[in-house]
Amino acid sequence: MKETQGVLEFVRVIETGSFSAAAHALEMSKAYVSQRVSQLEDRLGVRLLQRTTRKLSLTEAGQIYYRYAREVAAQLQEAEDRVRDFRETPKGHLRVTLVDGGLGEWYLAPALARFAAQNQEVSLELDMSSRLVDIVAEGFDFAIRVGPLPDSSLLARKLTTFRYGLYASPYYLKQHGIITRPEQLAGHNCLSGAAQRWQLSRGAETFTCKPQGSWHSKSGQALIYAAEVGLGIVRTASFYAERALVKGRIIEILPDWSQALTPVWIVYPSGRNQPRRVTAAINFLLDEFRGGPPWEGSRGNEQETGS
Repeated sequence: MKETQGVLEFVRVIETGSFSAAAHALEMSKAYVSQRVSQLEDRLGVRLLQRTTRKLSLTEAGQIYYRYAREVAAQLQEAEDRVRDFRETPKGHLRVTLVDGGLGEWYLAPALARFAAQNQEVSLELDMSSRLVDIVAEGFDFAIRVGPLPDSSLLARKLTTFRYGLYASPYYLKQHGIITRPEQLAGHNCLSGAAQRWQLSRGAETFTCKPQGSWHSKSGQALIYAAEVGLGIVRTASFYAERALVKGRIIEILPDWSQALTPVWIVYPSGRNQPRRVTAAINFLLDEFRGGPPWEGSRGNEQETGS
């Protein structure tokens, strides 16, 4: 289609920072990439890039166009990867770094184990870490990261989302009273975690408080344990709470006071020709989470409100 000509080249120029680097990534000549971008600008009738001898920068029109063009480029890349699936067998060594804690241990690692079981010619190495790994310098094929992403040359695909909720045991609520408004949290034992403040919203209403209580831990699972035995109220990620919720050991408090969903990303180096084992693993994870977060059940179709 004429409408897509030059889009991929334009996106790669922005992602790599230069026409030369984009040409290398696309396995094209620099002159051809430059020509395709110029043709795109001519077709749109606006300048997308400011070119100087030292650097490239996006114009205001270019910034707007890039936001949409990168989604088109990602979809084209996915289509190409899926077609390649029919003729190539994944093989070789795959190195992946995951966020540590419940998300990585309970959901991501098992999903990758299922991928490995279906692809016997792939050996898989998992690094579970809370530090921000330099995946290029340390030789990882891709990473799973949580929350807002910094600007970088890395590519990112949204895998899923999770939310934070407030939880307490039925025993605690029976002893200390049901909570129907956020202001009532001030009279309760609020067990603190990594967040210094709890922020809630419902429509135009907002509420912020500093948790004060007899238990502190940055471990989401440790917070759930404390809530289960009736110590107090906790705020933690929904994937930590789901098992205890299903068993009736805890109850969600103020569920109508929403908190913005936190995105989970697959992040990987830019480059057109990723090894088949990498694209296959990424596509497998995307398929695994396509129906929504497994810990949210019917809540998996919530609309994202932020990060």
